[in-house]
Amino acid sequence: MASVFHAYHSPLPYFPYKWQRSHPPRPSVSFPSSSFSRRCQSDARFMATRVKAAASTTPDGRALQVGIAEFYDKSSGLWEDIWGDHMHHGFYDPDSNVSGTDHRAAQIRMIEESLRFAGISEDPAKQPKRIVDVGCGIGGSSRYLARKYGAECQGITLSQVQAGRANVLAKAEGLADNVSFQVADALNQPFPDGQFDLVWSMESGEHMPEKAKFVNELVRVAAPGGTIIIVTWCHRDLGPSEESLQPWEKKLLNRICNAYYLPEWCSTSDYVKLLQSLSLQD
Repeated sequence: MASVFHAYHSPLPYFPYKWQRSHPPRPSVSFPSSSFSRRCQSDARFMATRVKAAASTTPDGRALQVGIAEFYDKSSGLWEDIWGDHMHHGFYDPDSNVSGTDHRAAQIRMIEESLRFAGISEDPAKQPKRIVDVGCGIGGSSRYLARKYGAECQGITLSQVQAGRANVLAKAEGLADNVSFQVADALNQPFPDGQFDLVWSMESGEHMPEKAKFVNELVRVAAPGGTIIIVTWCHRDLGPSEESLQPWEKKLLNRICNAYYLPEWCSTSDYVKLLQSLSLQD
């Protein structure tokens, strides 16, 4: 199985990665170049009630899940008004002549850059036909990928509001026969083993309290020879002489955790070690 893990360093530390699964079924990893992400201005309507990352330490992480679901139930309409279909950062290339002010176009570039980095073939015979969008938001990536590849796509989210809105948009765009969305837990996905040619996670991994369980579920549902693409937020890697982040860095990350219902952060190297432990193919 193939998988892609991307790491981006941006105003909000960011990590994309790619992995591949082969025979015996195993996924793989690589790093793309840095990207520049738009800094969102804080708005009271975006902010959830403050919650400590310790909520994820409850027996089943239920407190964290409820917080995430309520946060997106309440804020997704506003996110959609501002960001449109795609509730994720954009890809901004400082060497490009493309305007850096068109943020919705930059979000599409993020999708395309992730696919390019993962080496998804342009050959119709080799393109993914079964896709899962883990942490789908209102389904922007799912609909985009379904149109691009003529694929069937299933999206999962903790938010009932997001799942409902995503299904409405899929129907409005004539994609209801190929694209569907449901409320489900990314750490316990309602799919059989080896079902998807492409496992897609765009800026949802940062919400996962158990990174090992999260990655193992992505691997489980990926078909042999399939690809896993993870784009997520991470803190910087530690230097050789460092045992932890600086106090001011921890303070800043805790503010983000409390605002967006995130558990404890990890680094790109933490993800790499985890993914390599599964013998994924780069």
